[in-house]
Amino acid sequence: MKVKTVLIIILIVIVAVLVLQNSMVIPFRLLFWHTYMPVFFLVLGVFAVGVIIGYLAAKVDRRKAPKPAAAPVEREKKPAPAPETKSGAPMAP
Repeated sequence: MKVKTVLIIILIVIVAVLVLQNSMVIPFRLLFWHTYMPVFFLVLGVFAVGVIIGYLAAKVDRRKAPKPAAAPVEREKKPAPAPETKSGAPMAP
């Protein structure tokens, strides 16, 4: 397995253990909103926000660094061939 996959699995296991050990209900206040919720919901919510911000930051970072453009190759221009004409009298309609 890749190192990145192993780190993700370890992180998920740590978060799962943290969630299972913190099931007590606590008061949660956000500006004017007051509620009670288990700690694991709060932990999962903060974890989800962190994952989303990390994903978006990585996506923006990839977009900022475009690949350098290759220098245009100059080709010698060949003269266009002259159209062939028939010699002789012009044709009447």
